[in-house]
Amino acid sequence: MAKLIIRSSVVVLLAGVLGAGLVVGPAAPAEAVSDDVWDRLAECESSGRWNLDSGNGYYGGLQILPSTWVEAGGQEYADRPDRATREEQIAVAETILDMQGWEAWPQCARQIGMLGSRYTVKAGDTLSSIARDLGVIGGWQALYAANRDVIGPDPDRLEPGTVLNVPKAARRSGPRLIGITK
Repeated sequence: MAKLIIRSSVVVLLAGVLGAGLVVGPAAPAEAVSDDVWDRLAECESSGRWNLDSGNGYYGGLQILPSTWVEAGGQEYADRPDRATREEQIAVAETILDMQGWEAWPQCARQIGMLGSRYTVKAGDTLSSIARDLGVIGGWQALYAANRDVIGPDPDRLEPGTVLNVPKAARRSGPRLIGITK
C-alpha cells in the first residue's frame, strides 16, 4: 500500500509493505488547465492574437502586464509576453494562476466560465473531463460534491444540458493537501 501526499512544493511518498523507503522531491504541478481553456481566454482577451501589442500596456494573447510577466518568471522566455510563444505565455500564465487565481483575468475568466462560473454539460462530457478542462482542484469528486443534487446518485450519469456549479476550488492558489491511496 502506498500513499501519496502533495503539500505545496513537496511530494512525500510513504511506502508501507516490504520495508520500502521514503522519497522526497519536488511536487507535481496542480492539474494543468487545458489548452482549450487558455485558447478561449486568449480569444476573449486578444481575439486569439498571441503576439498582440495593442498599446494599452498589456501584452500577448493573455494580455499580461509587464510587471506581472517579470514577477511570474516570464523574462526567462522574453522581455514581454507578446514576444514569447503561445506555449511560453501559457507556462507563465500557469504561474500567474497559482499566484492570483482567475482574478488575474476577471472579465474574460468570468465570460468563459472560470470565475464564479457555471458549466453546461455537453454530449460526451464526463465529470473527469470537465474537472480536468476547468482545472478543478479535487478533480471530478469535488465537482460531483458541488453538484450532487443536480446530477443525482450516479456521478457517471451526466445528462447534456445539465448546468453545473464550478466550485471555487477551481481557483488554484495557496498550499494544497491531496491524499491518494493505492
